[in-house]
Amino acid sequence: MAVNTILVKSYATNVYLTGRNSLANIALTRPEYVAPVMQYAADTYYIDDIDYALTQGWITSTEHADTLALKGSEDPQYRTTLLVAQDEIAEQ
Repeated sequence: MAVNTILVKSYATNVYLTGRNSLANIALTRPEYVAPVMQYAADTYYIDDIDYALTQGWITSTEHADTLALKGSEDPQYRTTLLVAQDEIAEQ
């Protein structure tokens, strides 16, 4: 069965960016969406977004590691503005 891309995006947003849903809950209700949601997050979100979801308890450490393992070199990594800001702070 094909997954609905709009639902994948919505689920990913609610799991990784807002914490309003969880991969565990999605696995219970629509298990076929878990892998596409993790892939969407890996392809779309920066590592710091995924790290933040972990620190907030929105995803487990296993889900965090599994999501990061899906990231390719062409996927977003870290925000360059954060790196610039850190460099500016270090200079002060």
